[in-house]
Order: sequence, then C-alpha cells, then structure tokens
Amino acid sequence: YTHFMNAQEAALCRANAAAGGISAYFLNPAAVADIDGIAGQASLRVNAKTRDYLPEGGDTYYEASDDVFLFSQAVAAKQSDFYALGFGYSTPSYRNLEITGRVEGAPYEAELHGSLRFFEVLGGMRIGTEGKAAVGLAVGIASLDEGAGEVAQRYNRTAEMDGISGSVAIGMMFDATERLTFGLGYRFSTVVDVEGEWHTESGGEVVTGETKTAPVAVGGVRFTPVDNYTVYASYIHEGWDNAQSSFASYYDTGDCPDCNENDNERNEFGSSLGTAAVGGEVTLMEGKFTVRAGYSQPVGSDFDNEDEPEYRELVPEYAVGFGGTVRFQQYSVDAAFVRESYADGDESAQAVNSGFYLSVGYQF
Repeated sequence: YTHFMNAQEAALCRANAAAGGISAYFLNPAAVADIDGIAGQASLRVNAKTRDYLPEGGDTYYEASDDVFLFSQAVAAKQSDFYALGFGYSTPSYRNLEITGRVEGAPYEAELHGSLRFFEVLGGMRIGTEGKAAVGLAVGIASLDEGAGEVAQRYNRTAEMDGISGSVAIGMMFDATERLTFGLGYRFSTVVDVEGEWHTESGGEVVTGETKTAPVAVGGVRFTPVDNYTVYASYIHEGWDNAQSSFASYYDTGDCPDCNENDNERNEFGSSLGTAAVGGEVTLMEGKFTVRAGYSQPVGSDFDNEDEPEYRELVPEYAVGFGGTVRFQQYSVDAAFVRESYADGDESAQAVNSGFYLSVGYQF
C-alpha cells in the first residue's frame, strides 16, 4: 500500500494503526467498536512527488511526475449497545505516473495508472468484562483498475486491465486500563485476476494477469498518561516478498532476462518489510483543538530492487508528519502534512513525497 489514507494517519505516520479511532479501521477493523453513537469521516489527499526513475546519463534518461489528487477514504459506523456496524471505502494504492525522456536520441513517453479500491462492510463488538475488549471484521470487495501507455520510436502501445476480488480484515483491541489500550490487526492477502486488452498499431490482444497484495499485520498501543495527552506506537509488517504485479504479464522491457516480466508469478519484491511508528497528540481549548505529530522508519528492509531495470519500486527510508484537528459541535476537520523519503535501490537517486491530507468527520 503506497500512501496514508486520512489526515490523522498521515500526521501520526500510522502510529495509530493498531489502537486508533475509526480512521484506523483499514488495518484494525476493531476500531469501529470504539465509537460512541454515530461517527464518520471522509478524506482527500493532495500529493506532490519529486522523482527521477533513472539517473541521467549517456543517451537514455527518464523524468517522472506521480499521482496528485485522490479521494482516499470514507467510513461511517453506528454503535448500538455493544455492537457497531458500518461501511468503509479506502484507496490504499493509487498511481497516475507520467514518464518523459529520450531513448537512443529519440523522444520517449509513457504513463502508468492504476487504483486498488476496497468497498467493505464493517462490524465491531465489545466483549468481556465491562466490554473492555473489542473484536472487529471488515469484509468486502477489492476493485483493481490499471493500464499503461507508451510512445517510443515509431510505435505506440496501450493496455487497460481490471478485475475484482474478495477482501477480509480482522482485528481486536483490549483496554488494559482506562488509559492504556492494546490493538492487533491483520488484513489478508488479496489476489485479483485481471483481464484486458493490449493494443498496438497492428491490432489488439487479450491479456490476463494477477495482482497479489501482501498481507499486513499490525500491533501497537495507545497510552493516555493524562487527560489531554495521548501517545501511540505501532509496528506494521508488510510481507512484500509475496507481492505480485499484473503489469508483469504484458509489459516486457527486455532489459532483465532474470526478472520474468511476462511471468504472472513474478515477485515484485525480494524481502519482507516492517515499519515502526511513534506519534503523539495533545488536545487543547476544552477539546476544540488537537495537534499531533509522528515519525516512522522501516525495520528489516534490507532488500535490493536493482533487478527491476526501469519500473522498479522505491524503498521507503522514513516518514515524518504533523497536523491537527478543529472541532465544532459534532463536526471535525483534520489537516496534515507528511514528508516521505525513498531510495530507488541503486543508491544513485532518491524521491521525496510530500502529501497534504484533509479529512472531515462527524460524531453524534
């Protein structure tokens, strides 16, 4: 998953993923049992990324601009007694990438676009003595749309593919005390079989492929030492060694014989990745205003993606975020800024991602 999905998550750099509020439901659906009455949130993202896919050199170079604007998440749930039911929409992976440059002296243009969206029914229930524990479930559909276009030398190629699959996530939370809460969540791998057409100047060809998202496990705590202060910590493990990309089924660069570009079973990454995140927030003016900040860094990300000759993925280095919430009556407005740094695997270029997030919520 390639970005944060709401302002709270971005400002805390996912430190609240295991034991946060309703905005953290995607990684721990037990969060829906943490509401009181009716709660909901809708989030937008505006993104700015500096990115050079390959360093300039010789007669081949590429420059790229990445995705910009996205309706990233919406969630609403209603609590009744010990139960909570709701709906969630999330876009954890989205790309609209344009590449320009020169290859062997000739102009080159390409674009890659894709979106992975989840539409899910959410359920949560308080259990145990005085409802100190909560369990949650998210079940729904994952919808994938992706495509590519390329203009190079004298040929023009385009592709469009799509598919749907089921999705499942589970989670739990436990209030050890009134001030300390533990959380665990697990989102299962989603396998989407996609089908579409690959177009060239000589005609079209039906192509198929498979995109497999990695499972994600999260664990962490929420601690409120005094009424106005809350500290979050989480560890998110993403088993990227199992991720696959259906782009590999039809886009063959020809530059890497060992990468199996046309093999649907190609693994996109060579090692698993974990992320440790910490963050905190303070509430001021009798609950009307909250400021928060967070930091995250990969753990065990010792993998090398140099074998991906052109469209290799970027390895995250760190993320730092800050933001706040303004509340009036039942409504809230969250805003956040997050800066993420990436390396492209050969240590010759980096990318910096600057994301601006805005979330509007309500609670009755």
